[in-house]
Amino acid sequence: MPATRERSLTERDFERLIRATYRIDDDEKALEARALVLIGGRLGLRPGEFTHLSSSWIDWQRQMIRIPLHHQCTKGRDGSLCGYCRQVIEQQVRSSDRSFAELEREYWQPKTTAGARAVPFHFSPRVHVALEFLDEQYGGWPYSFSTLQRRLNTTLDHAPRLPADATSPHGLRATAASYHASRGLDMAALRAMFGWKDLETAQQYLNVDGAMTRRALSSVH
Repeated sequence: MPATRERSLTERDFERLIRATYRIDDDEKALEARALVLIGGRLGLRPGEFTHLSSSWIDWQRQMIRIPLHHQCTKGRDGSLCGYCRQVIEQQVRSSDRSFAELEREYWQPKTTAGARAVPFHFSPRVHVALEFLDEQYGGWPYSFSTLQRRLNTTLDHAPRLPADATSPHGLRATAASYHASRGLDMAALRAMFGWKDLETAQQYLNVDGAMTRRALSSVH
């Protein structure tokens, strides 16, 4: 099981985290935090995907986020690359013969080609409203990864029944995967929604905490 699975939230704790966003004094930050929790914990976007979320990705008619193979990153100072993209490129430079300048033209891009995908959100009115807020207010997520992390940390600070390290941006992704797997989304659909390269990762989220067994018993009794 992936390490991030350990920071996946139960449905009850996920609702506690959402409730905590209403305790944040700054209304704008509270709305941003709520959007982060809902989109991360129900759609399972990777942190890099969420950081670069743009209005151009949102297909309102079909109620899907369409994550592209390439999106020019301008979230750094004066429209340059953000720190997240710089860190990824620096790691690639160390393990390849390509230069930083050459790789810079390719970012942002998903972790793998499977990451370029359509993520439906029609099943959740709360997610729909959160996306509307980001779209209308900012044209997508307006900040860097560090701000993403700060909004989540602030939310956890306002959730007295959750430990400070209860989850993380990757943990919210695991929360979403566990949520959909427990409701019967099959392996192939999980793989497509979360942009995994292989079925093995999807398999790790099936039958978590006996949810599939419980559902099967309910269908026959």
